Formats: sequence, structure tokens, C-alpha cells
Amino acid sequence: MTITYTEAYRTAFVEYLRRGTPIRLSLKQAGITDQYVWRTRRDERVRRSHRINDGRVFSWSDPPVTGHPGEDYNCRCEAVPFVAGETEFGFHEFTTSLASSYDRWSNRDFIRHYYNGGGRAVTLLEIGHLREIAEQYAYGDGAEGAFRRLADQIADEARASGAGALSYDFGAPYDFGDVAFSHGDGVVRGRFVGRVDDRGAMLRITGETTFEFSDIFEDPLDIGIEAGGTPYPITGDWTARFSAEVVKDARRSEYGGVGRK
Repeated sequence: MTITYTEAYRTAFVEYLRRGTPIRLSLKQAGITDQYVWRTRRDERVRRSHRINDGRVFSWSDPPVTGHPGEDYNCRCEAVPFVAGETEFGFHEFTTSLASSYDRWSNRDFIRHYYNGGGRAVTLLEIGHLREIAEQYAYGDGAEGAFRRLADQIADEARASGAGALSYDFGAPYDFGDVAFSHGDGVVRGRFVGRVDDRGAMLRITGETTFEFSDIFEDPLDIGIEAGGTPYPITGDWTARFSAEVVKDARRSEYGGVGRK
């Protein structure tokens, strides 16, 4: 990465934001590499499709479906020139198929099962909510999505443990009301299992994370009274592969030192 390249791109990027001036392809492709790491502003204004790109390595010659950073209207994301062994990256990639062949439950279906299901447990897959719950957790929660915060947490654990095997347990309640009112708060717990390799000033982290969702549907009227129905559990699980290279010194890193949720 060169300062000339970075500043030239930043200048063009600012002009795009202020006046809508397109960023010249020559500026994007200039420099010592044809790849970049997508980096968001990590706030609630970042659109979900760009949160999915955060921390991933892309080529200027092969853009993601969203286009490159700064090309979409009002996009404030940054393309950080990628130099192998020097530039940080980190992202989760779903490895479980989130597709469901079942009809998606509406709030009425939740209530109907409460009164007629006899307390039988249901899974996110069978009620057609697995993809929405998993993606809301990963990219929609809070200002940046839980995947991005989890990358920070795993990076901190890797620095603390050093090279070798690494495992990390986590869990917290999350608001899934945007998926369906009937969900409200559900708990996601999980474990990352992988390894850390020492790469000089960097740490290479690879592994897989398992996620488990749990909730209990009760009180469909949300008034604290269970009027004749039977509460029932809602569960689900999925997995994702994690890959990252982070700077050992957390003070110089884009990854680590954040909240634990």
C-alpha cells in the first residue's frame, strides 16, 4: 500500500460524496495491488449488503454484487489496498444452508401453535425463519451486526492465547422483533473452534463457529397472562467459517477491544 494511492483514492472518494463525481477506474487500479479489503464505518447508516462485505478481500477486476466501495449512492465505505501479510481482514462465511422448504410462519401461526400445539417444540427451519434469524443476528443487530463484533472478540482471544489451538464461547440475548413480533428477544450462543498461526507482526486465524438459537414462545398477547395455551420452545442452529489476519498489537488494529455481546 502506498500513501500516494491511498490519498488519491480518498480525494476522489470525497469528490464522489460531495458532488457525485464518478471515481476513475485508473485511480482504483493504481498502486501495487489489484485487491482491496472492504471496510465500513461500523454504524447504523451502513446498509446491510455492505455489512456483508465488511472485512472481505475483493479484486478491482471482479467486484461484488454491490459494486465497489463508494460506487453506490451515499456509500461511505472504504477500499483499503490489500497487501498480503500486512493488511488486516476478517469475516464469517455461512457454511450451513439457510434455505427452507417449509412455509414461513406468520404471527398467527405462532399463536395457533400456542393454543393447539400442546407445547411441541419447533425449529427455525420448519417454521421458515432460519435464514432471517441468522442474517438478522449476523448483519442486522445493533450498529454493525454480531458477526463484526464476534470478529473483534475472536481477535482479542487470539492475541491472548498466541499460536496454537483456539476456542471461544459466547452468548447473549438479541432482539429479533424485526423478523417477527412473536420472536421478540431470543438467545444466541455459540463456540468458535480453530487455530492461530504466528505470521510475524500478524496473526492468522482460521476455524469454524457454531451458533445455537433458543427462545420460548409464551404470552401471545404480551400482557403477562397465558390464557389457556401452552408455551413452547423455538430452537435453531447454523455454522460459519471464520478467516482473518490481524495485527498482533491491538492498539494498531481494526479488530478487537470492543463490547462482548
